[in-house]
Amino acid sequence: MVLRWLLALLVLATVLGLYANEHWMTRRLVLDGRSPGQHVEIVDDRGVGGASEAVRDASVQQPLAMRCAIRPGYEWPFCELQIVMQERDLDLQRFSHLRLSLHAEGPNEGKEPVQVRVFLRNFNPAYSGRGDAVDLKPHELIFAPGAQPQPVELRLSQFMVSSWWSQGHALPLAIVGPELDRVRIISFSTSGQTTVGQHLIRVEAAELVGDWVAPETFRLGLVGLWMFSLLGYLAWESWTVRGRLRHSMKRSRVLEQMALRDSLTRVANRDGLDRALELLLQVQGDTGFPLSVVFVDVDHFKRVNDGHGHETGDQVLVLLAHTLRANLPRDDLLARWGGEEFVIVMPQTPAAEAVAVAERLRQVLAHTEWPAGLRVTASWGVAQAVGAADVEAALREADQAMYRAKQAGRDRVISASA
Repeated sequence: MVLRWLLALLVLATVLGLYANEHWMTRRLVLDGRSPGQHVEIVDDRGVGGASEAVRDASVQQPLAMRCAIRPGYEWPFCELQIVMQERDLDLQRFSHLRLSLHAEGPNEGKEPVQVRVFLRNFNPAYSGRGDAVDLKPHELIFAPGAQPQPVELRLSQFMVSSWWSQGHALPLAIVGPELDRVRIISFSTSGQTTVGQHLIRVEAAELVGDWVAPETFRLGLVGLWMFSLLGYLAWESWTVRGRLRHSMKRSRVLEQMALRDSLTRVANRDGLDRALELLLQVQGDTGFPLSVVFVDVDHFKRVNDGHGHETGDQVLVLLAHTLRANLPRDDLLARWGGEEFVIVMPQTPAAEAVAVAERLRQVLAHTEWPAGLRVTASWGVAQAVGAADVEAALREADQAMYRAKQAGRDRVISASA
């Protein structure tokens, strides 16, 4: 249920996020010559010895309109309408394109639509000196407004550094290409092949457009959100499973305490082991496997009873049960199977690990001080169950492995798979 809710929330967040990134996360800057920090200037070729004359178009109530009388007298006559950034330069790296509604008219010998040059002039102390317009690096794009549906969108990546400017400015290779991080002037100019006569350029609307978060970055963020959510869910699921396992082990201990116990050693007897195994399988299910069974049988126990009496024999059994319980690596099940035989059930333990535990316990017995100065050893048999249906078989196999240990000389650990 939690996973379904998580998936539903992620899908909803993804859909809303993609829609928001497309429609609500758009950065815009209006270029109208009237906004704070913007100033309009009209420039023509008279400053370089030409005779062309540009003036604002008084017939419209907006500053971005220019009438231009192109006259012979300069090799490349021009008129230019400039939007100058007075307070600070523009970092166009935050935008993706320039959206324009642009009108241009004038004589053209080829009777093709009149072309307009759009300039983005960038400042860099390495080549701009005091920031005079002639030293600003011009990036230009030439197109015919009349041949395009309006508004037209000019991608900033389409603007290239003007070749005529590059030829007059020898720059280090690192700054030869386009730079749009400090644009100081955005201008609209007559084309380089302008015909003598009256021309008009009118910018009806202009704005820089970009995404607050680039689509590729936003999508990468969504992928990260999915991955983070998945990892979070897996961590939560792992924590929950561990919690259930801890809870199940607590219930196992409670059940072990409540189950029938061996009156001598105070560990579970065979009936108590059966009940504890049943609860373990109910609570842990398949997570409890592989499960290992270890049979332990005291070597030559009859000699202890015959030579030192049954009271000493009982003391040996009690100390053996206490030693096993105290040295098990975790809350595994321990029961007295009968007589001098004990059984250890280790959930979530493969046979190889159970053999190692049994070997360590065997060595612990060798260093234990036994009643009446006895030296007590035991034979060990280990078997593994991979599912609930294998538990009974594992008990039989561990018992048989323990008898093989006795036949092989006692005081040793033998695995059923050996």
